[in-house]
Amino acid sequence: MKIINPITAGIIKEAKDGDSIRKVAKKTGFAYSAVYRWVMNLEAFGVLDLERQGNKTVISVNRELIYRKFMELSGALETAERDRVFWRLMRKTRFRARFVRGTAAVIWTQGGYITGDFFGKIYHIEVLERDSRGFKEELEKQGIVFAKEGTIPGKGRPFVYIEIGRGLKIERKKGLPVMPLRELVSWCRHLHLEPILEQLDLMYNLGLKVKYSEIYTNV
Repeated sequence: MKIINPITAGIIKEAKDGDSIRKVAKKTGFAYSAVYRWVMNLEAFGVLDLERQGNKTVISVNRELIYRKFMELSGALETAERDRVFWRLMRKTRFRARFVRGTAAVIWTQGGYITGDFFGKIYHIEVLERDSRGFKEELEKQGIVFAKEGTIPGKGRPFVYIEIGRGLKIERKKGLPVMPLRELVSWCRHLHLEPILEQLDLMYNLGLKVKYSEIYTNV
């Protein structure tokens, strides 16, 4: 039996001490019979305790190890879902926005070079000034956290740094709007990011004559 599923995740997230099973079913939007079944299973696993009060059964949440693990998993699943929504949104957005900086490097190298920010689901985007308001509203609607470049990222993930730009040139890589390769190379040169430049040179034969890794340059 798979105890971790959308119904149990919903129960764990929504259930509060003193709630009836019917109330939890209403909160989660699942059928009463399904919620009842999985509440019983969660009780058997020690995540919830049930107590009879008159003619109804109320829930008491057992906030011990198993409960905490459920909450951690629930948070991770929500983050993964928001991340999928974010990438889908960027492929279809009607606003002039593009990936820049390290995020653009990851996209152009197709994962050959991955930044720490990218691992942490922190992304860099530049958006046309006149589209910035609408683009931010689009992110807000999907629950995506954002801030202007240079601020400290909050806890929510994914987290998007936004820069305001003018006359943006946009290329498509795997369906994603990204700064042109030539522009990315210029940015990398300015910051002396030889590891990224070497990856780009290997993939696109740019003739950059970059020397960085022993694997490729010292053979």
